[in-house]
Amino acid sequence: MIDTLYSDDEIKEARGRLWYMGNLEWKFDPTQKRMYEFWKGVTKKTTVINCSRRLGKSYFLTVIAIQQCLQHPKSIVKFLQPEQKMIRINIRPIMEKILEDCPAELRPSFSTKDNIYTFSNGSEIQLAGTDNGNHEKLRGGDSHLCIIDEAGFVKSRLQYIVRSVLLPTTFLTRGKLLLSSTSPLEADHDFAKYMEHAEQTNSLFRVTLLEALKDNEGIDEPRFTPELIEEIIAEYPGGMASDDFRRECLCEIIHDGDNAIIPEFNDELKQDIVKTWPLPTFYDSYVSMDVGFRDLTVVLFAYYDFQNAVVVIQDEIVTNGPSMTTESLAKSIQIKEKELWTNSLTQEFKPPYMRVSDNNLIVINDLQVLHGLTFLPTAKDGKSEAVNKARIMIGGYRVYIDPKCKVLIHHLKHGTWSKTKKTFSRSPDNGHYDAVDALVYLLRNINEGKNPYPRGYNHRHLNSGDGKFINNYGNENNKLHDQIKGWFAPKTNSRFNK
Repeated sequence: MIDTLYSDDEIKEARGRLWYMGNLEWKFDPTQKRMYEFWKGVTKKTTVINCSRRLGKSYFLTVIAIQQCLQHPKSIVKFLQPEQKMIRINIRPIMEKILEDCPAELRPSFSTKDNIYTFSNGSEIQLAGTDNGNHEKLRGGDSHLCIIDEAGFVKSRLQYIVRSVLLPTTFLTRGKLLLSSTSPLEADHDFAKYMEHAEQTNSLFRVTLLEALKDNEGIDEPRFTPELIEEIIAEYPGGMASDDFRRECLCEIIHDGDNAIIPEFNDELKQDIVKTWPLPTFYDSYVSMDVGFRDLTVVLFAYYDFQNAVVVIQDEIVTNGPSMTTESLAKSIQIKEKELWTNSLTQEFKPPYMRVSDNNLIVINDLQVLHGLTFLPTAKDGKSEAVNKARIMIGGYRVYIDPKCKVLIHHLKHGTWSKTKKTFSRSPDNGHYDAVDALVYLLRNINEGKNPYPRGYNHRHLNSGDGKFINNYGNENNKLHDQIKGWFAPKTNSRFNK
């Protein structure tokens, strides 16, 4: 469209001016523009981008690096790829493509010896691989932006590279970190943990191949045509349902069924069971707690809907660290119980039928003696069997979760077993998927046989011809015997009295 409105010389001049302004956003396609706007809006230090193949991740990251250097003189950008050879194979050709229309005086020089692009304003892009310890070359000094491309395929310890090599270089500059990749092959890769944490902190941008197709609809972009997408899907045995397509193009983390704690809790099931549930007239409520000081303490509030035979998780409390004291915990529990289980009309509070906890006897005793909250220590034998019961109930649509229970939902989605299969693995929120433990304790202690409904509830209306009809029920002059004596009297049947 631009070509029909402006001459080639006018376009060249406009682009030159934008280069001098350090504005390269015009080089992005619609999907990359969405990435850019998201990244600019994140207030956290670390942003994570998880996107499909063929979306131009490396191109996007390289433009970001150049723009940082142009807009802020003497900027240092540290740019990592999984292997050193990828600098020559991937990044340098992309740089040349981006710099095609760059004015000569702005064009950076490249040192093949040091793998550094140097700009005339003193800015640098320092490149390195993460193989063979090459990332250690970027240790030290200051940086204003750190980028790891294809972070999901870094074979070295990604967490070490981020925390020990890159992060300290941003302390004085308050620089940012940007991690980008397709979903990793292994569900327990460090990048999957960064994705998980970023999702919790609203600093994860995820875009699939199908979303990119929609973004670029109506424009001349050969990478995103319906025909090409169909060809790509056809190359995967099983099509869109294949694990490889889901990982590479739909940005899914593919969990090994033996590794996931609750593999039944997939996106499809999540849509069905994460919802608000109408509170029944009569119910028994429960509180379940998994205690942690260094780890998370998670308290779940639930009730058993006897009529529908389902457990409904209404809310959660999550705490750890210095804020985790028995006094603050007790106060939070008491407030939440009254909030959930006080009748709005009568203001009558109905305490929970049962509170259960893991076997932290010190905390249980303090809550009982000091705060009047009785928690029963749950049985913890047969953990695998208890988890299996939870899996059956969740997969059988017998557990519903209110959307406000964000930590529980997150832990169910991402929770994995440790390598020993005896405990849960460590989660990015400084726990061990503790909300899953709290749910398991809850489900193994639900008394499904207890009927909370009073006798005669919802009984059909009676009439004066019925043997159970009570005349003037409640009249103080009628004795109880007179009120109920007809209940057991033989009924007459007109068919047999003719």
